[in-house]
Amino acid sequence: MSEIQQISPCPSSLTVHPIRLNPGVELKSTLMKYVADNKLVAPFIMTCCGSLTKATLRLASHTPADGNNKIKTYDEHFEICSLVGTLSGEGGHLHVVLGRDDGSTVSGHVVGDMIIFTTAEIVIGECRDAVFTRPFDQKTGFDELRVEKR
Repeated sequence: MSEIQQISPCPSSLTVHPIRLNPGVELKSTLMKYVADNKLVAPFIMTCCGSLTKATLRLASHTPADGNNKIKTYDEHFEICSLVGTLSGEGGHLHVVLGRDDGSTVSGHVVGDMIIFTTAEIVIGECRDAVFTRPFDQKTGFDELRVEKR
């Protein structure tokens, strides 16, 4: 039987940061630098569209015991169909769906090497009344999101 989790509410106002990334820029590291430079403490992706020439993803069902065997680098042109997640901690937690030239998709956890082809139009939101951290979680073996009141 599954558990029901008690969640402490953390309602928040919102600040919006619209940005555009240029061709040749690495998406994830640029977003993390923007977050650090602007001292954002509860940032998340609201929307993103654009295109890539490369992407390194960790595929579904990965566990820490898998090591790097579920990490793949794709060198091809993609449309960014969806980018979601938070930008807290060392590397954030981003998932992406990428469209291929034949209409099929590839998706996974963003590791890096997300090289912009033409553009990436991104809107970052920040919860003004919260702080996001990513402490290690013994149950999952990963750094997981913790939300606290600011």
